[in-house]
Amino acid sequence: MAQKPFVEGMISYKIQIESAEGKVFYGTYTFTFKNGHIRKDLKLNSGYEDVVIINTALGTAYSLQASNGKKYAIQLSMDELSNKQKKYIGFNLKEDKTTGKIIAGYTVFKGQVTYKDGNACEIYYTPEWCPDKTLTFERFPDARFMPLSFTYTDEKGVTMRMEAEKVSAMPVENSVFRLPADCKIISYNEYKQMRK
Repeated sequence: MAQKPFVEGMISYKIQIESAEGKVFYGTYTFTFKNGHIRKDLKLNSGYEDVVIINTALGTAYSLQASNGKKYAIQLSMDELSNKQKKYIGFNLKEDKTTGKIIAGYTVFKGQVTYKDGNACEIYYTPEWCPDKTLTFERFPDARFMPLSFTYTDEKGVTMRMEAEKVSAMPVENSVFRLPADCKIISYNEYKQMRK
């Protein structure tokens, strides 16, 4: 089965985040795509929300945040986003084609992703689709598959589990990727100063 780039549509994941101290949060993480635009909406049961809008053609990225009743679009550095991915480039996928199960309507296969530093994570993926852009999934740059379920633990001891609930290859309105008119655009450094 040939991989098709997931150029336009939406993937919604159930997410569970467990802190190093054992606190557990649940929520949804929705990825929306259209011709090089990527929007990531994270909503947790704690009330935390984060929206990141990336335009790969223009090389821009913004995080939408609210603080003290005001809304901000914080400029993110595309170089920084790319640099975060560097340690994951050149990962090795060990496939187990015998463990097919159904996630979000797709037959998925189990795999073990191993990185150059020896860290690994277990995934379930569909070979039918692949991300259109490298920046889609931080931990799977240049993946030739679409990860539909995966678990990993980061350097701070935070464990994240994601499993797709819905995959929709469908037309998406351009307006989804526009910055809201009531957001003030600020730099990341300005935002950090505000948070002090």
